[in-house]
Amino acid sequence: MKKALLLVLVIVLGVSVCAGLVGCNQKSDLEKVQEADKIVVGVTVYPPMDYIDENGEWAGFDAELAQMFADELGVNCQIVIINWKQKVAELNGRQIDLIWNGMTASEELGNEIDFSVAYAKNAQVAVVNSNSTIASEEQIKASKVAVENGSAGNTVASDIIKPATLVPVKDQTAAVNEVVAGTSDVAIIDLTMASSIVGKGEYANLKIVEGVSYGDEIFAVGLRKGSDLKERLDAFLKAKYADGTMAGLIEKYDNVVLNEDALK
Repeated sequence: MKKALLLVLVIVLGVSVCAGLVGCNQKSDLEKVQEADKIVVGVTVYPPMDYIDENGEWAGFDAELAQMFADELGVNCQIVIINWKQKVAELNGRQIDLIWNGMTASEELGNEIDFSVAYAKNAQVAVVNSNSTIASEEQIKASKVAVENGSAGNTVASDIIKPATLVPVKDQTAAVNEVVAGTSDVAIIDLTMASSIVGKGEYANLKIVEGVSYGDEIFAVGLRKGSDLKERLDAFLKAKYADGTMAGLIEKYDNVVLNEDALK
């Protein structure tokens, strides 16, 4: 009886250890990527970081860096649109290998995933129709505010602004389109994106509320906890800063502010 009980305890312990190690026979992230001959990068449509150009190809500051990183690893780069609210589940479920989408490296998110070196800076701003009279934080608070579900803008709106009506939508583009359509008064989105699109094309009739911004943020790439891709990725990002590649991308894709101290 004692031997049987001991055997059961050993088996249970073994299963527990395997679970803690994400599977005893599971390949490391680098091995997985090399075996599949591709690295799967999760994004949303978020200019100037990730978007589809007029030729139907992925473009943007992050999209180009992701392709370069894949080239360095000697594999293909597969960029896929994900549900931003489910980004952690998709990453930890190994459906994607990286989240590379101008993602805010928050302390809360850091409890669930790892981050690369922080390569850019950002803040949250309010976007309104150009004829809107909304010009202050108090007026934003009294408004109908659209945000990307699960984003830094969502956190700012929920915890700081606490608007009269909060409208979570699938991504930042949808939040901006709420304002274009007149179904929301304000969109809280990344400064990086707002500066890139406001006053141009289909967003010509939008503006950023002057003098209103929320929080200093940093952008980083998301990885699974303990991923062996992190060392390679950090070295890659610092090298692309040092050799001028990132500066060249900024000339091509406006309004990205590098986090130079972390990249040196």
